[in-house]
Amino acid sequence: MKVFLLGATGNTGFEILKRLVSDQHQVRVLARNPEKLDLSGIAGMQDGQVEKVKGGVFDSELLDAQFKGCEAVISALGTGTSNQYTEIYSQGGRNILAAMRSSGLKKLITVTSGLVDHSDPSTDNFFLNRIIRPNYNKVYYDQTKWETILDDTRDLDWVCVRPPMLTNKPFTGVYRVNLNHVPPGGRKISRADLADFMVKQLDSGEYIRKKPTLAY
Repeated sequence: MKVFLLGATGNTGFEILKRLVSDQHQVRVLARNPEKLDLSGIAGMQDGQVEKVKGGVFDSELLDAQFKGCEAVISALGTGTSNQYTEIYSQGGRNILAAMRSSGLKKLITVTSGLVDHSDPSTDNFFLNRIIRPNYNKVYYDQTKWETILDDTRDLDWVCVRPPMLTNKPFTGVYRVNLNHVPPGGRKISRADLADFMVKQLDSGEYIRKKPTLAY
């Protein structure tokens, strides 16, 4: 499958890229600074398997052009550790959806956070409510807007994954999946295991227009 990947220069996006390559997908990667995306450490990558495109998610005309020829979109866009005002999820997401419609693409795998849902008992504790959520409130606000946009999107096959705390630990392939709320007692998931789950959704219809969470 030929996949358009956004956010590959981030830690999570790079794990997704490695998994796509491992699973023998063709990948077109969008990056503001493609030279920062070092492909030399990706094991098993074939010549021409990964194509870099310079640009950003706010360039709607570029997305329209570059989505053509692809079969699915994965977005790992994020803000890193910044809590500045952002529309990378909401307006960026609108641009992604518009370009998908223009190009005839149907499948989108995207990611927000397990902390956007305040009704989740697994994320209701002092540390998350008083420290993490306030320190990243602008990010979670935009993620919530993005999820609301997705809720109103019935013509495309989207999957919105809500991971809890992300780690850089190795791939295990062993994790629990739950709808909407983090699996009871679950607190963490590695980026490698998150990538495993997200890439698997390319060939699965189990979580279409749903918000799965995963944790150990």
